[in-house]
Amino acid sequence: MYFRENLRALRRIYKTSQDELAKFLGYKSFTTIQKWEDGTSIPPMPVIQKLANFFELPIEDMINKNLSRDIVELQPVPVLGTVKTGLGLFAEENISGYEYVAGNDELREYFYLNVVGDSMKNVRIMEGDCVYIRRQDSVENGEIAVVLLENNEVTLKRVFFKKDEMILQPENDDYKPMVFSKEEIEEKGIKIIGKLIHNKIKY
Repeated sequence: MYFRENLRALRRIYKTSQDELAKFLGYKSFTTIQKWEDGTSIPPMPVIQKLANFFELPIEDMINKNLSRDIVELQPVPVLGTVKTGLGLFAEENISGYEYVAGNDELREYFYLNVVGDSMKNVRIMEGDCVYIRRQDSVENGEIAVVLLENNEVTLKRVFFKKDEMILQPENDDYKPMVFSKEEIEEKGIKIIGKLIHNKIKY
């Protein structure tokens, strides 16, 4: 377990004090954070999940990956527009701002999109969140992707392939899946433009 080392390194990179982090988590004193970093105590899993969300990391990496060796200074990743998790929303690739990521990835291949709609709420992707996307034109069966529809609309859905069909499956029972035949895909120019890497939750 590398939790304490990671916490120290991430605080340094994000320029966050023990006191600031304690206030974010609802603790009265920085000494709680201090104890986590010196290894005398460890927070419960729900708190670790909040920390992972704060530092934009999978909880597994927060606990078990030695990030202190790999983390570099924060790098800007552009927010390119909006993705509708419902029926689609026109999105132009105009940079509307930046989010900052710690890591060594080739960041030119990544971008953020702001989320509108609730069709992916069962996997905790909600309106107002910011999804981190890697540019790629294919995904494995069942992975979540940003898909370009006709009229330059984009949507975020779980993608399944069945024979000659592409199925865009929502994670909300109030929505029906979108099913496209091979002919419709070609005629309407439907294509995968990126894979979901993580979701930055906005509280």
